[in-house]
Amino acid sequence: MSKVQAAQRLESSHSDEVAEQESVGTAFARRLRMAIGDQPVFRFAQECGMSDSLVRKYLEGSLPGLEKLIMIAGAAGVRVGWLATGELPMRDSVRTGASPCVRSLHPAAFGDFELVPRYEIQPDANDEADVDQGEGIELLAFHRDWLMRESLQPDGLVLVGARGDSMEPTVADGDLLLVDTRERGVTEDAIYVIQLDDHVVAKRLQVDWKGGLWVRSDNPQYVEQHITDQEAAQLRVVGRVVWVVRRV
Repeated sequence: MSKVQAAQRLESSHSDEVAEQESVGTAFARRLRMAIGDQPVFRFAQECGMSDSLVRKYLEGSLPGLEKLIMIAGAAGVRVGWLATGELPMRDSVRTGASPCVRSLHPAAFGDFELVPRYEIQPDANDEADVDQGEGIELLAFHRDWLMRESLQPDGLVLVGARGDSMEPTVADGDLLLVDTRERGVTEDAIYVIQLDDHVVAKRLQVDWKGGLWVRSDNPQYVEQHITDQEAAQLRVVGRVVWVVRRV
């Protein structure tokens, strides 16, 4: 193959990748417009708790991070799975709010596997990470038999990446966290992905029966923190970490 042919092939491959990314953004924008319906964008943005300019950015094809996706779906009354990928039904007749069930657009092609969305919000296990840094969605396959053995429902699962060392040895830098977004109440000592203000972080939470919550790191080099009941009320729990996919 000549250098010219190699360059042309590389350019063609790059163009295909760009076109695919653009189609994902365009498809998401179309679903978002369907979810908004006839109401003014600024009014829908208020219901989401977002700025008008941010919602318009998504309508132009930008992809939201996990927490923003959940907020949009909740305000619109649609399923997160449909909003993220177009997987039907659009609305859940039993449950409303966030329930990201993502399967194949061609179910027969994936047989006994369920597809779980991965979000690049990258909750930092060391410090804090801005939710808006996380854009882009991909799907990873999990066998249905394994999900059943672990008592996990695919319609509530998402994957996010961890950064930092504060949760070591339990969670290492670069690990993927399988998060059950149905478990949003802190009822036991467990690792949760949480949002406080505009930041996402993975930490171990423990209820203090005298009031408030303990926010702890598994790495003993980091100091535990106590938050009051008032501060805990401002805490948005994305979900409980149910499995750590370790890098090798």
